[in-house]
Amino acid sequence: MRRNRAAAMSATALLTASLLAISASPAHAKPTGCAAWTSGYFVYSHCTGGTGTHAASAYGKHIRPEIGYVTYIGQPAAVGETASLTFPGTVYSYATVLYD
Repeated sequence: MRRNRAAAMSATALLTASLLAISASPAHAKPTGCAAWTSGYFVYSHCTGGTGTHAASAYGKHIRPEIGYVTYIGQPAAVGETASLTFPGTVYSYATVLYD
């Protein structure tokens, strides 16, 4: 009877360990070392550390007066890559948007 109890405990421990291994996910941290800059209608963002993704963001006055002031956020990019967006108007401010 001791053998069956030990075997059952071993099987339970093995099942628990395998479920933990399957459900564990890598830790994510927001990107670090980020900088944003602009050149005319283009806004760029670049991050050098951490994990996750980042995107360039711009606020300004749209070239079409009836649209007015708008905020654009570009497509996310991985750490180490440069994210960019094209802003159709005058850029008043720009930044980096961080994602986990």
